[in-house]
Order: sequence, then C-alpha cells, then structure tokens
Amino acid sequence: MEKILVFRTSTDATIKRLFCELEGKNIDCLVQQSQFDRYRTEYPYIHFIDICQEGVYDLPVRVTDVIFRQAYDQVYITLSGREGYGYGNVLKLIQQVNYRRAFFYNSNGDRMEIPDGNRIRDTLCRIYIEFTGFIYDIRERVAGCAE
Repeated sequence: MEKILVFRTSTDATIKRLFCELEGKNIDCLVQQSQFDRYRTEYPYIHFIDICQEGVYDLPVRVTDVIFRQAYDQVYITLSGREGYGYGNVLKLIQQVNYRRAFFYNSNGDRMEIPDGNRIRDTLCRIYIEFTGFIYDIRERVAGCAE
C-alpha cells in the first residue's frame, strides 16, 4: 500500500478534495495544533501528526523525527489558491524526507510535480556558499585590523 505524506498548508476545501482522491491509501498528514482534534474526528482513517504550532516553521524535533524515519511514495504540499508563494520553508523541510515523488496540490485539484533535486549537488552548493561567506568574513576582519 502506498504511503503518503500531506502538508496541510491550505484551506479545508483543498484538503477535503485531496483526501477524497487519496481515499483508501495510507496517509500521514501534518496539521496545525488548533485543527488537530477536528481533523482527527472528521477523518478517522488518516494518521494526523500535530505540529504543536500554527505555522510550518521550525517544527519540533518530535515531529520531524516521525516524518524523517518514514519512506513515502508521495508527498503533497497543498495550496489555498491556484499558485503558491512563500513555501520555501516547506520545500526545505521535504529535502530531508525520504520520498519518491512530491507534488503541489492546488485548490482546483491540479497536481504539479516538484522536480527532484540532485541532493548531492545541492549540498555541495550550500557548502560552497557557506565557505565563500566564511572567507569574505575573514577578509573583512583582516582588512578591519589593518586600518
């Protein structure tokens, strides 16, 4: 059975549409603390994970440990409108999730596949950027001492 992870980052209508499409699948869904009890009651066949806050920023370790230990066939990031802006924090989070395919799912029911990045290349680019910043910091300190 397919294992699916859903980020509840949209309105109830979008989530309801997605859950109808995924009916019968093994679903984990990250949900805001204020909505947790209501969603558990409304969708008892879905495993909800309380993110212990209202935004998907800096999730607690107990939450990330649960999703990072799993292997998911699909990951869905839901959008309230047709397009999404400001989902960088969620995209950064899913880089650490073990998944086969990831999608944005919008209010029209459209799925837009998120291209699978080259994790090794991305990691090397981040290391290069950090190293370059480190070198510039050192140069600024040395130049400041020479004055």
